[in-house]
Amino acid sequence: MTDTDSLGPFLPAGTVVSLDGAGDGTQLEYGVVVHCWLDKEIGCYDCYVAIFGDSLPEGKPTHRPSILRYAAKFLVVLKDTRDKAD
Repeated sequence: MTDTDSLGPFLPAGTVVSLDGAGDGTQLEYGVVVHCWLDKEIGCYDCYVAIFGDSLPEGKPTHRPSILRYAAKFLVVLKDTRDKAD
């Protein structure tokens, strides 16, 4: 077992993610990681995520997103900030 398996991945700020709440691959909500840290109390990486709902806005958002807290291992990475520019 690797650290990523037990701790979940470290997700840098700006990483675009989705939440697969049903566990079947159906993406329920989309967001952007605001902050990620190792939480020793729960034994994994924990993240604050700006949640935009069922789709990400194009350009500047028209509303303020909700900031929710998720364990990184339950987030699906859609675009990593470390990816090269398209």
